[in-house]
Amino acid sequence: MDSAERLALTVLCGELPELRAECARQSERHQRLLGAIEAAARARQPIIPMLGQLLGSDGSGVPRTLGSALPGSGPGRAHEEAFSCPDGACDRVEVPLPGGPIPVCGVTSAPMRPR
Repeated sequence: MDSAERLALTVLCGELPELRAECARQSERHQRLLGAIEAAARARQPIIPMLGQLLGSDGSGVPRTLGSALPGSGPGRAHEEAFSCPDGACDRVEVPLPGGPIPVCGVTSAPMRPR
């Protein structure tokens, strides 16, 4: 997986709940395309071209557009215990609230692994 795809997967995984909610407010086409993107991400296939279609762009700059345009994206919080992608396919890092549940991968729903 090249670095652009890895970054796209990282951002997708972190923003998937917000992206699902946004697509639910949009057309059925958006929902179907997001489903195809999720299936490709689970299979670790390229997703940037499909993300470009979803965002209405040519695919260049998709990870930045995705991460900065969705609700809920913003600065993180101080880290105590961090978790990362369960199979190392992306660079997502989650820092749960103290005593909170172990975060799960947005793409596969697998528990994330401690860092």
